[in-house]
Amino acid sequence: MSFGKYFTKGQKVFLKRLYSDEEPPAVDTITGYAVHSEPMQLDLALPYDSDAADSYPFEPGMKFEIMTDSKGMGLRLTASFVEKISRQDIRLEFAGDLEFISRRSYQRVDVNAWVGMKRGEDNLSELRQRWREHTEQIKSGVSAAEFVEFDKHLVNLAGGGMRLPMQPPVKMSELVLLYVSIGDKKGIICGLAEVLWVDEEEQSNGLQLAGLRFLKILEEDQARLDAVVNGLLDRLDKAAT
Repeated sequence: MSFGKYFTKGQKVFLKRLYSDEEPPAVDTITGYAVHSEPMQLDLALPYDSDAADSYPFEPGMKFEIMTDSKGMGLRLTASFVEKISRQDIRLEFAGDLEFISRRSYQRVDVNAWVGMKRGEDNLSELRQRWREHTEQIKSGVSAAEFVEFDKHLVNLAGGGMRLPMQPPVKMSELVLLYVSIGDKKGIICGLAEVLWVDEEEQSNGLQLAGLRFLKILEEDQARLDAVVNGLLDRLDKAAT
């Protein structure tokens, strides 16, 4: 079976690392764009910087779940890392499984939240390391206010990311370290995120709305986000009845 036929040049692909022994467990994802496909192989360009392929800890045989949209449907399959074919491009080999799915989205809710962000600094590798260091410091009791300033924003919050206003210019695939207080009294959540979309029209306050997706976040922190969002939605439903 040809799996490559489901991919066209420029098609956006989400990769989620499988079977990581990282502790504590973390969601680990990256985005790529199809460059070339064969029946059992897929070449992807990583959008983050000129040496993005060198900035992620790829190893031969590393397993990934692939999520993408193809022919009007959601597509999920698994693949293994084969090699870096340039400083920005990688090659994957399909495992032979294929599933057409309904693309499930995270539950979302608008909420006022204290948010800090660090932008325009370092490459993917350096930001992944900074995410790890800051996450460990926050879990050990260090105040996130020591390394980022917080502002209160109306954000659209979900387990997979958020929509929030940002100071322009905002670039597609820009990497951002996000620090979020969600009011569950369990501390600040730190996540490494990428910009998925930008509203080109500035708001009255001069900011731009942008949608961000978490690339790296602790599984327990993503579960906290889901719990807060679901709790708020339940309260809104009860208030409406």
